Amino acid sequence: MGKNSLFFNILTFDWPKAPITFYFSDQDNGKSQKLHFTLFPNEAESLFPNVVRNSTNELYTTFTGETEGFQPLQIDFKTENPDLIRRYYNRQINFYFRSIQKQIVKVGFVKENQVWLKSRKNETSQWWIYERFSLKVQLNTVSKFPEILLSYDGQSKVSKQSAAELIHQVSPTCFNWVINANQIKRWDWIQNEEEPDYDNCFPVLNKDLEGALGISAEAPPRDNRYPKYLTHIQAFYKKFIDTPKFREIIPLHKGGFLDVPETRIDTTSPESNQLLFGGNNASEVPKFALRDHKPFKPSPYSNIHLFFILHEDDKDMALKIEEYFRKGFKWFKGMYDYARLLFHTEKGFSIVFKDKENPIPEIERELSNRAINPEVKYIAVYVTPYGKFEYDKEKREIYYQLKEVLLKRNITSQVIDSNKMREQGEGWVYSLPNIAVAMLAKLDGIPWRLNTPHKNELVVGVGAFKHVDEGVQYIGSAFSFGNNGKFNRFEYFLKDELDVLAGSIASSIKEYATVNEDPDRLIIHFYKTMSEKELEPIQEALENLNLSIPVFIIAINKTESEDIVAFDNSWNELMPPSGTFIKIGEAKYLLFNNTRYNGVNYSKADGFPFPIKLKMKCTQPELLQEIRVVRELIDQVYQFSRMYWKSIRQQNLPVTIKYPEMVAQIAPHFVGEEIPPYGKNNLWFL
Repeated sequence: MGKNSLFFNILTFDWPKAPITFYFSDQDNGKSQKLHFTLFPNEAESLFPNVVRNSTNELYTTFTGETEGFQPLQIDFKTENPDLIRRYYNRQINFYFRSIQKQIVKVGFVKENQVWLKSRKNETSQWWIYERFSLKVQLNTVSKFPEILLSYDGQSKVSKQSAAELIHQVSPTCFNWVINANQIKRWDWIQNEEEPDYDNCFPVLNKDLEGALGISAEAPPRDNRYPKYLTHIQAFYKKFIDTPKFREIIPLHKGGFLDVPETRIDTTSPESNQLLFGGNNASEVPKFALRDHKPFKPSPYSNIHLFFILHEDDKDMALKIEEYFRKGFKWFKGMYDYARLLFHTEKGFSIVFKDKENPIPEIERELSNRAINPEVKYIAVYVTPYGKFEYDKEKREIYYQLKEVLLKRNITSQVIDSNKMREQGEGWVYSLPNIAVAMLAKLDGIPWRLNTPHKNELVVGVGAFKHVDEGVQYIGSAFSFGNNGKFNRFEYFLKDELDVLAGSIASSIKEYATVNEDPDRLIIHFYKTMSEKELEPIQEALENLNLSIPVFIIAINKTESEDIVAFDNSWNELMPPSGTFIKIGEAKYLLFNNTRYNGVNYSKADGFPFPIKLKMKCTQPELLQEIRVVRELIDQVYQFSRMYWKSIRQQNLPVTIKYPEMVAQIAPHFVGEEIPPYGKNNLWFL
């Protein structure tokens, strides 16, 4: 491995030694591949003088297959249209796995290949298990060669009952993908066939099918995925790729996965790990620092009343919670000792409901009978009888409905799962610090802040969540973060409401300038790559404010699957140290956010998050050529991932993306999809 111990999940291979002849036509022969104009070869006009490169024109190719009526063209892979070259290699890989290895291959949007391998492990009488692997071709991304990005995408369950059998139990609207004749197909494709073979269509498990069959959703694994991921891709590589047959099709380099070049590796500044707690004490690890130094700023409210909302079966749990909050439980010494939260629980104010299936009318009635004191700050603790992964949609809705009912009365709330308490017993003590931090933040305290000097800049985060039941993507926009992590307010709106997004950002700048002065720069953390169409109204809004400041847009993506990862061969757990970032393209970076710090013992309880991917652009592009500016921007993303106040555990996504995503997940469940005004300035969604 040399000096550097990091390596990618990337395999490299050789360019062709000489140009290769492809064959093209402007007419479809029924056996060729259609090319969108973005895939046209560079010299398309030499073969077809009348061709126009726009969406109304198409060409057809048989690639290297000489075909009557198709014209030859010499293709130099190193200088040719890279989209065409990637399409060729994806086609080669698809042929190898489908025709030679006889495996199921699912083809993605840009013709990348996902191979489904049947696994005996975890198979049941109800489900077959398939392991999924993606092979994505990229050119010169982190090397001087063509590359195959090999990723492990996890498991899928496939019903052993056919669609013809399952349809008597569940609606066919629950079917999405099915396996039929060793191919993976969409259910609607099957329905359009002349003679659909429903007896041999086996549905792939999805959320709708889970719900219809009464299968509880599984909690995401919290163990270390790095070794498992690497074991899977190494086994796949050895069995299918490191073989003479594969090398006949693609001349793969020997030596396995690609080392990360030393010149591509850097780290965030040592100060970026630092957080400030009570007494301006700096520390890296919240779970110890809160215990030792207390919060940076306690709640500003001197009269805090806590009350419970619970089902009559959970009275014993509510009594325990109240005792744990006041007196402590095992090593957790109570809310005041840990989070400086001083509260009163008024007798007779808590609400005990009887109707577990539909408690909202009962709760609203009881709330109307309570005398709300305007001098008191209330927080409700909802002891829910239904867990986070409850499959019954109507039971899940109770949580959202109650949040809304309370927000309309200017009351924030904390939810506690009574079943989780019972199951975990004494182990539930580990939930108490997380609950304390979230409650302090909801009561406008500051558990910790970034240890960074103030800068005259505004940071706006825009995240999204797709509402599964409606199929609508909502955007929650978290607003007006100062560079020290101070949160002010947010809005939320639909995906296509770009004018509202721009207006919200403009309002945020006005609010900032009222208290400070015009910001020197605007930094937008966006949940995906921002298009020119999305950026245009924001620039227009800035112009209307007579601001000519640079706007930096950082697209921040999770790398959960089908994407690039790096491993640290010098550590058994394989996760690279926190703050490591790797350049993976022009203004593109892989950033590792975790708690593996130098000189600090790593706790496995902190988890092993995968890296996030950053892609930068700027309205003044020359600024991104300055190394200092790029480092500042990466440092800031890294720091904002430390401002998550739902837990003392480190997150890999910055709150600029995570908080808006959380809002967009909840708000569509509210009546009229409107957040009560009180909810715009409060972290109730934690």
